[in-house]
Amino acid sequence: MISSSSLLESRLNSLTNRSDPDTESKVRSSIRAINETIQSNANEPSLAFYRIQEHVRRTLPTMIQKRIELESLHDRMNGLIFDVEYSVDAVKSLGNSDEHFNNIATYLEKSVYISKQMNLLKQQQVQQQLLEKKDAS
Repeated sequence: MISSSSLLESRLNSLTNRSDPDTESKVRSSIRAINETIQSNANEPSLAFYRIQEHVRRTLPTMIQKRIELESLHDRMNGLIFDVEYSVDAVKSLGNSDEHFNNIATYLEKSVYISKQMNLLKQQQVQQQLLEKKDAS
């Protein structure tokens, strides 16, 4: 493959025989400047891609870490939302339990009354036994 500079140089050499040295040096410097411009323009996309690659290489680990943290927080939030929804349902079901609580309160009152009655009966039995012992002696 013939590069642009070698092609221009070969044409310049063929023209060299016909022109003066001052023109020849001006043409050579112009050709060099054109070649440098063409090369820098040709390499400019490569440089841009290099800069993009460099940027991605620097920022990607941080972005991955942030994504992992975000997924972890998302999972945690889903768990907390589930807990809150479950708690709300439990509280709502407590509102429907009035009848059950009333039954429990009634049974507790009855059991307290029965307990007092049993204590009174025990005291009466103890007193009766004490009286019987006194009478027997």
